Amino acid sequence: MPALEVGDLLVATGGSLLAGDPGVRVDSYAIDTRRLLRGGAFFALPGARTDGHAFLADAARNGAAVAIVSRPPEGSGPLPPAILRVDDVAAALARCGAFARQRLRAKVVALTGSAGKTTTKEYVAAGLGATLRVHRSVGNLNNELGVPLSLLACPDDAEAAVFEMGMNGPGQIAFLARLVDPDVGLVTNVRPVHLEYFESIDGIAAAKGELFAVLRDDAVSVVNLDDERVRVQAARHAGPRVTFGRAERADVRLLSLTDRFVPGASLSLRHDGRVHDVPLRIGGAHAAWDALAAAATIVAYGAALEPALAAISAMEPPAGRGRISHLPGDLTVVDDTYNSNPEALASVLGTLAASAPPGRRVLVMGDMLELGLESASFHQKAGELAASSGVALLAAVGPLSRHAADAARRSGIEVRTFDDASAAVAGVPGLVRPGDLVVVKGSRGVRLEQVVEALLTRQGEAA
Repeated sequence: MPALEVGDLLVATGGSLLAGDPGVRVDSYAIDTRRLLRGGAFFALPGARTDGHAFLADAARNGAAVAIVSRPPEGSGPLPPAILRVDDVAAALARCGAFARQRLRAKVVALTGSAGKTTTKEYVAAGLGATLRVHRSVGNLNNELGVPLSLLACPDDAEAAVFEMGMNGPGQIAFLARLVDPDVGLVTNVRPVHLEYFESIDGIAAAKGELFAVLRDDAVSVVNLDDERVRVQAARHAGPRVTFGRAERADVRLLSLTDRFVPGASLSLRHDGRVHDVPLRIGGAHAAWDALAAAATIVAYGAALEPALAAISAMEPPAGRGRISHLPGDLTVVDDTYNSNPEALASVLGTLAASAPPGRRVLVMGDMLELGLESASFHQKAGELAASSGVALLAAVGPLSRHAADAARRSGIEVRTFDDASAAVAGVPGLVRPGDLVVVKGSRGVRLEQVVEALLTRQGEAA
């Protein structure tokens, strides 16, 4: 992590020093005292449920060197040795992230999109990591708090940095992109997600396209030619670009892909006259497209493609991102619980239809959230699609998924419904049989990772 002095934080935030030495050095940054390292800076963020100012004593006991506050500390507890007061702690965190970005020697990649962001980020980081020292945003640190923290966490010796940016409203991608100031920018795709916050999918496209609008003219945009809305938004960037997709004119062209869960998807691509075959350890066509987007991003970065593709091929998926577990009795469980939306679920069902397990195709489907007024219709169509995709058993979890259950039941397949993840934890493991291929997918708020854990525990994960 980069070391900054308290004086640097003063300059970055425009705040005032209430106590302490401006020469004290800080080498870590946190908004949660449970993750605070000794010698770090604690940003006392106010919140609807908790207020960081109430945890200043905890920050002091955990060894914080400085606390950034918006009002003078109260009470008699211990305090960090330095106290920096600002008007707005969240805005101060963002300014510190921007300050850290100015000091980075690393070349920076930023990416966003409706689906596949995190897997693509991991592919890009793995590919660049074959030849470079890489820093990447961790977990879901992709919002107005997480991105500045990821910038502040970037080591001084990093040669490349990869940041994911998320949003649920207009203007957020532009804000984050200005903080990150990327040298390479990618929008993976535009899908009907977060419709609760937008009037149409075109509104989502415009919000994602803010990345292209903010890119410097000397930065490189990475453009998905197979997504019409991405192509339109890419015109907002006047600088160089690298394209990918099925089109003959794509710089990184997809020649073919194998859509399967076991042993994993694969793709064949062509770049600069050479053909590369890339087997993956993640199942599904969506994973192949994520790898293609990553390959184009690596080309845009200017790193060597062949070792990057080898690293992408070897990458194991993180939990919730298509991780495949093989259990006794030839039972296979696919953990795709990080999030869900209609297009992503349709992709998963396409892969299920293309798979030929020794047993049944089983879908554990959780509610797809933030879909707005058309939510019931989206779920009904998902149930119909599940039935036509060869799903033999649908376990529907949550109130919205009952629309899917009703539609699937009318199509004649076996259906079980559960009110929530806790009920599914108790019921789903007893429904599966040897030889089944079980895919578990739902929005994060449904907590279907609990069902995956129950399946792995009760069925006995193979060594």
